[in-house]
Amino acid sequence: MIERDYIMRMIQMLVQVLAKILFFKKGGQYPEALNEIQKASKQILGIELEIFRKLSDFQIIDFLSLDVSLGIPKCYAAGILLKEEAAILDLQGKAAESIDARLKSLSLLTEAAIEKGNPLDSDHASAVDVVAGKLNEVDLPVHIHKKLFRFYELVREYGKTKDALFEILEKEPSFVEEGILFYERLKKKSDKELTEGNLSRKEIEESLVKLQRMKQ
Repeated sequence: MIERDYIMRMIQMLVQVLAKILFFKKGGQYPEALNEIQKASKQILGIELEIFRKLSDFQIIDFLSLDVSLGIPKCYAAGILLKEEAAILDLQGKAAESIDARLKSLSLLTEAAIEKGNPLDSDHASAVDVVAGKLNEVDLPVHIHKKLFRFYELVREYGKTKDALFEILEKEPSFVEEGILFYERLKKKSDKELTEGNLSRKEIEESLVKLQRMKQ
């Protein structure tokens, strides 16, 4: 009950904050937009967002999860705020800082959904897609690829799950066992589910054979 009420209040607050941020962004008032993000972070998370710049994504998750009942929604809120901060840093020409914020945002957003067992709201999956898309040219750490692998299977985006899997296998071939289990799970899905997830049964069979050879 506490977590559900907090999530509802948090989402309402985020909607209001995002509207203010958009207003300032359209007017080119980037310092004001960043100030709104900082205020929201302190109000929702109880901490200035800029402090997260000094922490790894692992440390941020550990810190936000100290309150067990609210750790998941706080990870989501922090992920959304970092996503917005990254967009403004881009507009200010601060590429390195923007990439750092996006990597942390992606880790937090996927963590929240994985731990919850489903997205927290209707915008959760699209937020992950936006952040991941902006990092398309960045060599992601393998632990983030693993989160994307789990997240995309969770939201039934099987084509994207496959892409994340092969990114992992390039860096960590031993993950092949997890890949085989993934395709075995997909074999039990209906053709409709696979089509909606953007993966064909033929692709599944071909990839499964490939992974089984890799295992040998």
